[in-house]
Amino acid sequence: MFTPEEKKLLEKYVTSTEANVFAVREMEGLVGAAYARYSRAKGGFRETLLKEFIKEGLVDPVHANELIERILIAYGDDSVGELEGAHVSFENVSWVAEKSIVDHRIGGAFIVQSTRYVLYDQKDEQGNWLYYRGAELLGAPFGKEYTATMDFCFETYASLVEPLKAYLEKQKPLAQAEYDLQGGGVKQRLADLTDERQIKDFNRTYTFDLRAKACDILRYLLPISAFANVGVYGNGRFFQNMISSMLSSDLPEDQALASGAQAALAEIIPMYVRRAKRSEYVVSVRSNMRVLAGKYDLPKEGEFTSAQYKLINTVELIERFLNLGKSVQEALLEATDVQVIAAMLYPYAEVSLSALIQMVVGLDLIERKNIIETYLGNRVTRRDRPGRALEDGYPYTFDMLTDFGVYKDLQRHRMSTQQRQLFTVRHGFVMPEELIALGKQAEVEECVRRSEKLYKIMHAHNPELAQYAVLHGHLVRWTIGLNDRSAMHMFELRSTPQGHPHYRKAVQAMHKFIEAQTPWRANAMQFVDHNDYYWSRADSEAKQRVKEAKLDTRN
Repeated sequence: MFTPEEKKLLEKYVTSTEANVFAVREMEGLVGAAYARYSRAKGGFRETLLKEFIKEGLVDPVHANELIERILIAYGDDSVGELEGAHVSFENVSWVAEKSIVDHRIGGAFIVQSTRYVLYDQKDEQGNWLYYRGAELLGAPFGKEYTATMDFCFETYASLVEPLKAYLEKQKPLAQAEYDLQGGGVKQRLADLTDERQIKDFNRTYTFDLRAKACDILRYLLPISAFANVGVYGNGRFFQNMISSMLSSDLPEDQALASGAQAALAEIIPMYVRRAKRSEYVVSVRSNMRVLAGKYDLPKEGEFTSAQYKLINTVELIERFLNLGKSVQEALLEATDVQVIAAMLYPYAEVSLSALIQMVVGLDLIERKNIIETYLGNRVTRRDRPGRALEDGYPYTFDMLTDFGVYKDLQRHRMSTQQRQLFTVRHGFVMPEELIALGKQAEVEECVRRSEKLYKIMHAHNPELAQYAVLHGHLVRWTIGLNDRSAMHMFELRSTPQGHPHYRKAVQAMHKFIEAQTPWRANAMQFVDHNDYYWSRADSEAKQRVKEAKLDTRN
């Protein structure tokens, strides 16, 4: 098929010069265009590579870039962009910005530094606590109060690490702890072990077990201005959409991260991110929707001290319209419209989706049309895409009020549609029971008080920036739409014993709602675990030691 000379040229770029199945290598930033070109060529990828991309024995980047540009014009970059990918690291970003990064679902994969395993009790080399200090915050009238409040919350967090560890050690003394370190299903205590390696593994597992529990408890005090690291792999289309979306954000941190990502990717997949830019369409629609939502007299909902979950019941809404004399088809269509319109308003409100649905029911057709037209905005091109309210129509839409930590863990699921409101302190705070038992409730309440005071000051200046004042324990309003398959995946995964207790409660409650509505669907989700596990990381850490021991044996 190929001459010996051609095979020698190709061997650098493909794993096989003869097999029908082979991988491509050492063509970062160029392989997508090569694939796109050979989709319309007579020969295969290797023939296309030889004819059009290799010059003087190597892939010529200049020539390849010219080909990419022509290919993008000829084929359209939406599809070609999915054939090229890159890895990008975002480091020292706030959890506010982290949500903006991972909110993009199609074509990307994420790994995020976890507050469940990392303690925030250390300062950086300059003696600063690890939280975001953008000029838009420090240079604002509230700048000094912002740093004072953040420092106080971090200092309180750090001061509670050792007392909480001591408290947990009393709840689970080393001598009474039990772990299965042999993988046979039998748990043993430290006194039962004689093997030096197993004794060392037991102590290590115990340390990690208690450390993870301490992280789970203390994260409620952690401001969402705290730093996180995010690793992202995505294709060109994903990065173009992500960068455009973040450039269109009102948050300077988002904009700066987007510009940084665009500059970094310009060195790897330049042709796929060059069109990423701020969308004036998105900015205009967001501004107009906020103004519109502010005109409605929405119900005032009180503060909560625990999570709230509700499954939106479309059937009840349909029955309501049927009772008004409408036909089945009319009732179904109006119920669907009401839910979509409520979903349009949701990100710009501070009340539940259920409350918005009830409000929209009372609006006349002219008012509903005005909301729809404002939400759709003035679309100049097909790339001016409306928001996720148009994805409404899942079999299950859950109206959620959870602490920020639960939201950020469950938000990462791709097979769903989610919307959230701005992070706020106005819905309440979840107080960790262990810190009450430890006698530290006053310290926690002082953090909450200062956070909420700062939030009010910042909100008067800029509601978007006020989000940096929120703590992980504050409650967040968000919705999630799921079908049976995505619900099965989320519930079974997030109810496993090692999961955080609060997001386990969330998916358990969601599963029970489905069970009450359609038992066979809930029964199909047979691996949802409804048991309680206080020491949620214990067995998982023990299994990790078993795996490590097996690896050491092999080596």
